[in-house]
Amino acid sequence: MLEQNVQGQQIYVEGSSNKSALAGIFLMLLVLFGYVFYTRGLAMDVGKTNADISSKNLQIEQSKAKVAEMTKAEKELDLSSEVKKTELLKSVPKDIDQDQIIRDLIDTAKVHDIKLNSIGFGKGSSSKEGVGSLRINASFEGNYNDLVSFLESLEQNARVLIVDSINVQLGKTDLLDSTRATFSLSMQAFYLKK
Repeated sequence: MLEQNVQGQQIYVEGSSNKSALAGIFLMLLVLFGYVFYTRGLAMDVGKTNADISSKNLQIEQSKAKVAEMTKAEKELDLSSEVKKTELLKSVPKDIDQDQIIRDLIDTAKVHDIKLNSIGFGKGSSSKEGVGSLRINASFEGNYNDLVSFLESLEQNARVLIVDSINVQLGKTDLLDSTRATFSLSMQAFYLKK
């Protein structure tokens, strides 16, 4: 194709070929397909991410519910410190632990100048689910005032001991003309059943 410019000279301008138009269309289609495949992959990733977020939100809600339940139980039981939790476990331990009961009774008797004559154990029953009872029968010897202070110490023992019955026999000693008491205690201690 020939064109004339202002000065009368002829300039040859070649016509655009179909090849460059096809190449342009091909490139446009290639970009379009690349965009579609790329965004489809992103859409799948977004779907997976949304599913992960939903499951994590569910786990967070379940954890919040557990924390709220534990906080409520902690307030009901007044277990605001580790010390109180440890004290609670000492008062009703996870096992029978007869040895510790024997040591506690011996130590408490020595402090109050009382002699431990005998001690016997037997399993009892408890009205609370998951809690077992250990029956304790013990015989002691000492004076009446020591008996009272001994019983007060048992009330303050870390382990819960409930005195069911007390049997006291008073007698006089010839040497010092003093009154000695022989007393038998029937008690219960508690433990958590496994």
